Amino acid sequence: MTSAPQRFSDTADGYAATMAPSLRPIAAEVVRRAALEPGERVLDVGTGTGIAAASARGAGRHVTGIDAAPGMLAIARAEVDGVTFEEMDFMRLRFADGAFDVLVAAHSLLFAADRVAALTEWRRVTEPGGRLSLSVPGPTSATPTALYAAIYDRHGIDTSARYPIPETLAAWAREAGWTDVETDADASAAIVLRDEAAFRTWRAIGSRDGATADYTPAQHEALTEELLAATPRDAAGRLRIPFGAIYLNARR
Repeated sequence: MTSAPQRFSDTADGYAATMAPSLRPIAAEVVRRAALEPGERVLDVGTGTGIAAASARGAGRHVTGIDAAPGMLAIARAEVDGVTFEEMDFMRLRFADGAFDVLVAAHSLLFAADRVAALTEWRRVTEPGGRLSLSVPGPTSATPTALYAAIYDRHGIDTSARYPIPETLAAWAREAGWTDVETDADASAAIVLRDEAAFRTWRAIGSRDGATADYTPAQHEALTEELLAATPRDAAGRLRIPFGAIYLNARR
């Protein structure tokens, strides 16, 4: 079975073409909410193609981005200068305790099987008094799960536990030892795809998900056609898939 980092590497180009542009404003908002100061040490966890790390640059800050997928990091290194990128599992960070002033994570936490354990490890590498700023998709009413619920049900795809509510996200952070925890939600965030070809690329990225990993090509095509037919378009004719963003800020 292909490992998760390898699956992300294999779909990195498609991710860069479809997901990254839509996540860029969310990543920028995560960084804005971090209220970075000049000269701070910043860690971008689950950096992907480096979009949050790119927003964190400047004012003498030392920015590091880590990801377990070498294909993602290859794109980040080619497109984002002034950042140190390292291949690393975000559950087992190879950094000393308190190595960073600020930790940011744009839509990466939910890829952890144990979210509290991930937040605990992220807290370890943040200095006392340091800050956390992150986002996850949600609330559920503003995600693909809501838009495609009937289709997912017909195809036997269980999405019941995919996205947390803000209160659950805050509880994870507090259990991991973070303090001054605050959450906020933006239901307007969306994945915007220019045409049907981009939609199919987005679906190909999504097929790495465990719910459809064993689908045959015919099953994937049937699901894609149904999802495509149900996806709204904006005034410019672009496909618009609700995604949402729940933001969390906390202190070490």
